[in-house]
Amino acid sequence: MQTTTRINLEKATALVIDDNQQALDLLSSVLTSFGLRDQVRCTSAMEAVEVCKRQTFDLILTDGQMPVMDGYEFVHWLRREGGDAGRLTPTIVVTAHTRKSHVIKARDCGANFIIAKPITPAVILQRIFWVAQASRVFIETDSYVGPDRRFKQMGPPAEFPDGRRRDDKPIEMGAAQEPNLSQDELNNMIVAQKAAL
Repeated sequence: MQTTTRINLEKATALVIDDNQQALDLLSSVLTSFGLRDQVRCTSAMEAVEVCKRQTFDLILTDGQMPVMDGYEFVHWLRREGGDAGRLTPTIVVTAHTRKSHVIKARDCGANFIIAKPITPAVILQRIFWVAQASRVFIETDSYVGPDRRFKQMGPPAEFPDGRRRDDKPIEMGAAQEPNLSQDELNNMIVAQKAAL
């Protein structure tokens, strides 16, 4: 597959969730400026759950902090109960709170990435590009559903060979993989799990 620095969002569909109308308008207008015009906007995660039961999307952006059901709970629901197509949808959490505990919470609920507010179009486009080019395996286990999150044990994912953070563990030759399986063995396990569903 040839890598490219261009993506076409004109035929993509997005779900945008934020309980703050101004933030929702801003995020939606940024996506529109990228050519992503087919959008469904929701002002609550509960509303988004109902929409996801009827429709699938190519991309979901959700605010992290919302009343009743927050964005992290929504992503957790999507990954476990969003249907076969919905649970694989690339999902980005957009939040004003990006302490390490929030980043871990986003990772553990199954989000692909987290973006800090205030948003900038360049960062949003970069994260969309990363999601579009991602080669991370999608994992389904009893305790987790989402993109492979084993950055610390196995080194940065293939799309970030030098890591993205100061404390990312470099890939070491012969490093043990969790749980001591080759990538082929891990992929075979995932395929077997999906076949069993």
